[in-house]
Amino acid sequence: MVDSAEVASQVDNNELLIRAVQRATRKLASTGKFDDVLRDVLAICVEAVGAENGTIYLHDSAQRRLKFQHVLPSDIADRLPVRDIADDFGVAGLAFQSRRSVTRDYPEKPRDAWNEFERATGVPVRSIIATPLSMEDEEPVGVVQLINKDEGGFTESDIAVLDIVSAVATMAFLNAQLIDEQARASTLLGMGKVSHDIGNLAASLYATLSFGEMAMGGLNTHLLSGKPDRTVRMYVDTLEPFFRELKSSVDRIVGYSQLISDMSAGRPIRPVFQRSSLAENIYTSAALFETQGRAEHIRIVYDIDYSAPETFNDELFIVRIVQNLVGNAIKAVRETLPEDLPEVLEDGEPSEYYGEIQVCYRVESDTHVIEVRDTGPGMSEDTIERILQGKARSEWGKAGGSGWGLKIVLELTAALQGRVQIESQVGRGTKFRVEIPTRDEA
Repeated sequence: MVDSAEVASQVDNNELLIRAVQRATRKLASTGKFDDVLRDVLAICVEAVGAENGTIYLHDSAQRRLKFQHVLPSDIADRLPVRDIADDFGVAGLAFQSRRSVTRDYPEKPRDAWNEFERATGVPVRSIIATPLSMEDEEPVGVVQLINKDEGGFTESDIAVLDIVSAVATMAFLNAQLIDEQARASTLLGMGKVSHDIGNLAASLYATLSFGEMAMGGLNTHLLSGKPDRTVRMYVDTLEPFFRELKSSVDRIVGYSQLISDMSAGRPIRPVFQRSSLAENIYTSAALFETQGRAEHIRIVYDIDYSAPETFNDELFIVRIVQNLVGNAIKAVRETLPEDLPEVLEDGEPSEYYGEIQVCYRVESDTHVIEVRDTGPGMSEDTIERILQGKARSEWGKAGGSGWGLKIVLELTAALQGRVQIESQVGRGTKFRVEIPTRDEA
């Protein structure tokens, strides 16, 4: 004879499973950022099986580690002793390697016997369930790990719920990757076409400037052959540096369009090394943003060591690195500005500054260090990691962007055999640090 209580329990479990899958499907079909979707998936899993805490990891195949993405309750995040673990470590590692859900129950123990995680978070572990984020016959992309079921230990019904939700989440993750790659491919193709057109236009302008220089040279020769007119000489002396600077600017446009064209086509970028001081180049590159900064009540300040020794470098690469970092910093600080900024005074100065960007340059042990610090909203560890992997997209609400500015910084720094580091704290601003080794020969 069938036990009616057992049947009722099974019906409740099935309803729980159906509701969890329905919620996960709706969330994962939304158009929100996938990072937000992962947070929603974790919340769904915690609620569906009645857990007290939960963590979701994504797998980094290159480093063979499970990297922390979200934790619930969220206030535990700052107390976690580590941000990632080896992909074969602990219950989460076992679930990842075995491609199946794993449960564990633990007896109550005194506080002095707590492990590192329990001491750091203040949460004693009574029960654990870890489920790989995977679909059938596919490598897992991560792990969901839940801690402490409200009543008793985790059951087969809980495993069934998490297995289906994780499969739906994995499908969305893989789909999001395909969409992202498609978007990036489209962006690359578009950038390649635009840079090609810009290069052609700049080359035409370059030819016109070269003719102007020839005319200026002829005028100079003519003036030297006779008694020069003071007014004509004044105009010539004024126009000569103007032509030189304009030609130099066009050189940069042509060079930068070639850089973008090479990157969009997947060709390696090769710096043209020349010996020079970085200090003045860094200052002039950042100073071009001062007018924009003042208009938006953002102060740009400098701490540049002009006595730093020269090194072989590519001037265009340094210009683009600095300008991309400062431009990105302005976008970041803009997020923290009040909606209604006061009018800028008649002399172009704002009545009050609401944000600051600091551009620093110095040499530390044969390493040239460029730092751009801002008072913006800061960013999470996950965002920092995506930037350093070249996978970040603009997250600013007040200023759009493709994320390519920072990717270009990474590419150019790597071509100079340097590296990029990021220090940031949400609510406290961000510091980008570019380290370029001293080069004694081209």
